Amino acid sequence: MSDFGKLIREMGVWRKYLFLLVLRAPFDAIRAWMLASLMRSVFRCLEADNTDTLLEICIVYGLLCMMLFLYNGVVWSNYAAFAAKTEVRLQQKMFHKILSLPLKRVDRRLSGEWITRLNSDIQAAFTMMNGPLNIPHITVAVINTMLSSFLLFKSSLLFLAVTWAFILLQLFVNYKTVLETVPKLKEESQNAMAENTSAIKPLITEADTILLYDAEEMMMKKCEENSRELMKTNMKIHIRSALSDAGMRLFGIGGYLVILLMGYGFISDGTMAFSDVVYCFQVRGSVMAGVLMLVTCFNNLKANSVCVKRVCDILEE
Repeated sequence: MSDFGKLIREMGVWRKYLFLLVLRAPFDAIRAWMLASLMRSVFRCLEADNTDTLLEICIVYGLLCMMLFLYNGVVWSNYAAFAAKTEVRLQQKMFHKILSLPLKRVDRRLSGEWITRLNSDIQAAFTMMNGPLNIPHITVAVINTMLSSFLLFKSSLLFLAVTWAFILLQLFVNYKTVLETVPKLKEESQNAMAENTSAIKPLITEADTILLYDAEEMMMKKCEENSRELMKTNMKIHIRSALSDAGMRLFGIGGYLVILLMGYGFISDGTMAFSDVVYCFQVRGSVMAGVLMLVTCFNNLKANSVCVKRVCDILEE
């Protein structure tokens, strides 16, 4: 994250970027509160057999949802235009920086590595800034998780404790399977991609020489070996991400079943009304969605931060 902050300041867009993030941040939290409140209001009307106000409630919440989505659309349209301009500026800045480097520094690295830094590394930096489940959604997930936890705390402290007990187990599994190892694997993947690009380039630019010395089999074998290394490294990343996702789904369903049984007991005892249990389920789902989004965002940031560091290293040379 420090390298990303340095890159944003280097581009001179950090103020506008933070402003757009703040505008986007409350959307999911407000939507979760509106949905939970709507469900509770509807079921209370049904419990009290008060169907006269049911239509009014639906109309009011429908108008609020329309206003919220219009607001979100305006913010995201401005954000998308800002991100596209920033990506073009970053590519131009990186390209001019490489051209200004002394020849000795350029020759120290393989040509494939320069191509990788100019294309895939910049794309990863742009994805970190603008892509789905990266920095834009971290701010959304934090606000959503905090507000939803507060609403669940006001409704049922026991439900909140059970929810966070399963969430902490999910976070532990994700840390062990992804956060500890994926950044190193991502760096290995980028290096393997650079070597693979460097091995393929002579097949295009020096094809006549390779055919003259009958070296096509040797060159193709080298390309195959590099491609296999790249594939193995990427498969390790996908496997660890899949294990983390499976653990999250397992603990998520487990927590849901526990709260379902507890809610049934509260309704049977008369401690809580059915509408209040439905409200808690909705808020609990919002807490889980916020935490899952946070975990996914941190996993993506860990992977993309390697590429951002490589971009910063070039810009600082």
